[in-house]
Amino acid sequence: MNPSRRKAAFALAGMVAAATAGVAARPRYLVAEIGAHLDLEREVPRSFGGWSVDPTIIPLQPDPQLQKVIEASYDQTLARTYRDAAGYRIMLSMAYGGRRDQSMDTHRPEICYPAQGLSVRRGTFDASLDLPERQLPLKRLVAGNGPRNEPISYWLVIGDGIASFGYGHRLATMKYGLTGRIPDGMLVRISSVDENVDRSFEMQDQFLFAFFSTLQPAFRQRLLGVL
Repeated sequence: MNPSRRKAAFALAGMVAAATAGVAARPRYLVAEIGAHLDLEREVPRSFGGWSVDPTIIPLQPDPQLQKVIEASYDQTLARTYRDAAGYRIMLSMAYGGRRDQSMDTHRPEICYPAQGLSVRRGTFDASLDLPERQLPLKRLVAGNGPRNEPISYWLVIGDGIASFGYGHRLATMKYGLTGRIPDGMLVRISSVDENVDRSFEMQDQFLFAFFSTLQPAFRQRLLGVL
């Protein structure tokens, strides 16, 4: 074989190998379909550790246009307000998408709160919650409008690990894509209307500690991710 034909053969082999690798690496399997079915209403307890759902709070229903966005973005959502014996209230919101390429970013507090007319009064910063088996990394910020002051804590789970919006979740999605899997995603957010920010975050930590202490092991691990 002359040199020119040899070069052409090598080039063709390289293109075939690249095309084959691209097909092999293309995400084909939904993690949500491989694992156990998730039911937020069933998994999230209505009472635990001195906290229980406040029956006097009726969740506001979104307008039809926003409802369409929610249905297109998530497979499941859950919104509840809990109250302790002293009457302190904490709002819990969870949004789950069976495939991470759904538009879950619309539920990100830095985006959804301003969209609802609340400005970000204190930008996002890192925090953590000490649990018996590990630390849970949290994102925190403070939003508000007029007299309403709402400290917020949240975290994002992509597949079987804790991630962050932006570069973090893109990297997690790419890693899954190399194994031929499409990861699911869940955003968990808690907040409380309280002018005392330090007290609010302390109460949120107490709420989360009690929350995790009562969850079934499989669901608890799903929310904490794998180290």
